[in-house]
Amino acid sequence: MKKIVSGIIALACATSMFAVDFAAKVSMEGDVASGVIDINDKDQATATKDGTLNFWNLGAVNQYDGKEFLTLSGNGDKSGATVTIGYPYKGTGDDMGLTVRGASLWFKPIDMVKVTIGSVEDITLRETMDYWKVPDGMAAAGHQTYSWSSYATVSGPGLLAEVTPISGLRVSVGIAAGTAKNFAELKFNDTEDETYTKWGIAAMYNLQGVINQPINAAVSFRDDGKDGVKIAAIGAEYGNRYGDGFYGMVNARFRFENWSYSYVDKSTKTAAFIGTKHELTVENALQAVAFDTMFRYATGAFNVMARFPVTIRTVQNAKAIENGYKDPSWMSYEIKATYAIGAFSPYLDIENDNAVTFDDAFAESFLKMNVQPGVSFNVGACALDLGLKIAVPNAKGTNLNWSIPFTTSVAF
Repeated sequence: MKKIVSGIIALACATSMFAVDFAAKVSMEGDVASGVIDINDKDQATATKDGTLNFWNLGAVNQYDGKEFLTLSGNGDKSGATVTIGYPYKGTGDDMGLTVRGASLWFKPIDMVKVTIGSVEDITLRETMDYWKVPDGMAAAGHQTYSWSSYATVSGPGLLAEVTPISGLRVSVGIAAGTAKNFAELKFNDTEDETYTKWGIAAMYNLQGVINQPINAAVSFRDDGKDGVKIAAIGAEYGNRYGDGFYGMVNARFRFENWSYSYVDKSTKTAAFIGTKHELTVENALQAVAFDTMFRYATGAFNVMARFPVTIRTVQNAKAIENGYKDPSWMSYEIKATYAIGAFSPYLDIENDNAVTFDDAFAESFLKMNVQPGVSFNVGACALDLGLKIAVPNAKGTNLNWSIPFTTSVAF
């Protein structure tokens, strides 16, 4: 703990010796209170007879969503560095649980080339509401893990080179070999093939100077390794996402990966065996097309944002469907309206991060949402957000879950 603090002080002192803009941000989140209201049918054998009430829970800040406990950065014209530190709020004394989430440095050998070493994340088009939850084509069954990702080429410890050869065009190439690993490893024997690590390439072009319209277009490809997923993307955005008027973004991601399915042919059942087992395998099959979306409209003090990413899963084999294989397409959604009144910005946020599946469960899963009225405001350099989140019950006998979440940060 003392070493980390000493390092932070040293970084701040060092930046004062050069023409570097130093910035720091501390963030925290949690619940002021949370609980469950018992609305179950008392006639049900499994009904909960009592509700619960909890006060003050400080979040662990474990997700990689830009809410790290501490972010430090120092940037100049030709070089810079960023360090993010996590704090899972455990332990006492010297065992405070502080961990370095990421560290990177960048430099420009020439004006049109920027090289980043360390923790890299390459982005082209990304919505700003819940960008860490953007689907990349994965199945509905696993969508709530943080393998959702909006990065275009690579994410993780590695190397990223960005080139701006002409005005409005950005081209990037990256590798993410991790730590203590080679980018490529060749196996010289009869049983193993060559392996390689994550890499990707992307291009983004501003068309304002060509067609006089505020449009950014982007294409990208990322390869997560020899046996990893491959994702190609193409998309565009229109307007200024932070200005007045309309803004819209659509980015289509095509997910390719190895696909396999096992089933038993019961028509071959005998006294000794339940049937013949079959294995269906396709390498680098198109698993899904995921449409990442965000729309925003702002006028004066009023602002409304919406996202409804949709994932269309492909069917790999008719025989799999015949034997009960289910892999439905799905979506999620969020709508947030904000109205600024002086220093306060009241809002209403309606969100469904569950997999709203396009099958018999569509209606039930669509209504499984969270409704959160709240307000955001500043106290000096401290930004705060406080709301009341209610999980809308979507079936008879479901308890009502509620919480009063907060987020707060101070930037220096």
